[in-house]
Amino acid sequence: MTVTQLRPSVVTEEVARARAAVEAAAEVPMGSLDSCEVKHALAELAMLESQVTSLKLAVLAEADRRDAGEETGAADTAAWAAKLTGSTRGVMSGGLWLVRLLQERYGATREAFAAGGIGVDQVKVIVKAAERLPAVVTEQQRVEAEAVLVAKAVEGMNARRLRQAARRMLDKVNKELADQHEADQLDEDEQRAQIETWLTMHDNGDGTVAGRFVIPELQAQMLRTALERLSAPRRHSVNKDGQPVEDETLPGDGMSLNWSERLGAAFTELLEHLPSDGHGAVNATLLVHIGYRHLLDRVGSARLDTGIHISPGQARRLACGAGIVPVVLGGGSEVLDLGRLKRLHTPAQRRALSVRYDACAAEGCDRPFAWCEIHHPDAWADGGVTSVDNGRPLCGHHHHRAHDNRYTVTYLANGEVRFRRRRVRRR
Repeated sequence: MTVTQLRPSVVTEEVARARAAVEAAAEVPMGSLDSCEVKHALAELAMLESQVTSLKLAVLAEADRRDAGEETGAADTAAWAAKLTGSTRGVMSGGLWLVRLLQERYGATREAFAAGGIGVDQVKVIVKAAERLPAVVTEQQRVEAEAVLVAKAVEGMNARRLRQAARRMLDKVNKELADQHEADQLDEDEQRAQIETWLTMHDNGDGTVAGRFVIPELQAQMLRTALERLSAPRRHSVNKDGQPVEDETLPGDGMSLNWSERLGAAFTELLEHLPSDGHGAVNATLLVHIGYRHLLDRVGSARLDTGIHISPGQARRLACGAGIVPVVLGGGSEVLDLGRLKRLHTPAQRRALSVRYDACAAEGCDRPFAWCEIHHPDAWADGGVTSVDNGRPLCGHHHHRAHDNRYTVTYLANGEVRFRRRRVRRR
């Protein structure tokens, strides 16, 4: 149902009733909700937010159709709407661009948005991705590709992950076309990122320096990988007698540092350890997964263990750096199972696991593989071997939970790990 099928008074009355219902809900003490109701309320509010945004854009489109700004002498509908809503002309212009495309071309996205199944950030990703499809794509292929992304969004894929998946939105339509389109997009994005790269530094005059920068996604992932590892070191070790020791002086334990402060401390540590005898190949180690055929014909993409995708050409260049480990699928293999010889999984075993997993194995967790430690489902201390099959990548948070007796851990057949808090029986 569109706005033009309703009398304005009817719309206003219905919206007023909806606002009254929200006000009534807001008066309920949040502390009176049980955990289940908190979960469902948050999900319902997210759907309501999407429906309201969809309706607002539909009303905005109708205002534009009637040239509502002319009545007050506004420059255009966007300026008129910005003054009316307390927003900005730029935001309203973006809304008009989006709703026009939804009404003209993207029916599946519009319907899912209006039903509250997807949010505005996901809608923007889908529409922008579809607008970048090559001219050779037929209308039917575009509709099929759009439906693929809408389904992923409805299933819960957030905007960031959806943006990555959008580069392969033609996969189910035509794989060869999908490979070429992905490579073209990555090349275009990488070239634009190089042009837009900048950095500024300002001496604050108090012993500190402030700065800002914009860098390409690949180099940002290298920096993030290095900082994450430096800011979250393992906190457990043993003394000379073999007794476990926990170092409470590390950032986050014994010191009240927030996340940005921890990253700042890690950044200074990284700078202090830069090579002073000249700069050679890349220092940060990343795993690059790429199909052998794609490496040769330079189509498709390569996947870093941080979860982002880069062009095959970029992967070939990075393969020259000592800090880049190519995982060429379909190529030679390595000895992966060292049995009981070592407790920690080797770099070769991590590479093999990174082929199976692109993120933490915990159910629903999207922290990238590069942040993960390899957990032994069958504990090494209890006789479990150090092998690929007896390994699951877990981010620091979930690795701690795996060894926390307040939780039960279930290893699912699909390779994921499920955590459930143990219920304490009340007497």
